[in-house]
Amino acid sequence: GFYVDATHSAATRAMSVEQLTDVLINEILHGADGTSIKCGVIGEIGCSWPLTDSERKILEATAHAQAQLGCPVIIHPGRNPGAPFQIIRILQEAGADISKTVMSHLDRTIFDKKELLEFAQLGCYLEYDLFGTELLNYQLSPDIDMPDDNKRIRRVHFLVDEGYEDRILMAHDIHTKHRLMKYGGHG
Repeated sequence: GFYVDATHSAATRAMSVEQLTDVLINEILHGADGTSIKCGVIGEIGCSWPLTDSERKILEATAHAQAQLGCPVIIHPGRNPGAPFQIIRILQEAGADISKTVMSHLDRTIFDKKELLEFAQLGCYLEYDLFGTELLNYQLSPDIDMPDDNKRIRRVHFLVDEGYEDRILMAHDIHTKHRLMKYGGHG
């Protein structure tokens, strides 16, 4: 997959949706980055807020590749409550199977319960993946008051009570070495 626009090369930005689709399909069927190691999912597809043109093309290519292969997709939404909704709409319009799509990082994205239920009704997997991240605020978006694990658990419980227990995924999103136990993190 392709991460957020800031990581896209000039060559990636210049590719058409069709060319990007071919890259994704090739990584699933033949191997990634010139290796024979085949990817099992498309992702984590990184999106900023607001979405860039390159990210929008990649979302469309992701939908096209998923429609052809039937594989799961994992999405990293931009840091705005509207981002997951916008991403799902783009994927739907491009033919993606939303029931095989994971929206990551909901614990730092959708805080309002009514909006969360509205989003859950769209049918994707709802991922709470910042367990163990106990911060007062989210350093990448200081306006976000990060929930602690107790709040995450209560939000997951709320979703279970609302009937979404089969659409919830939980993880740690350990993405930096200082979070590993070897380096003094929580692991």
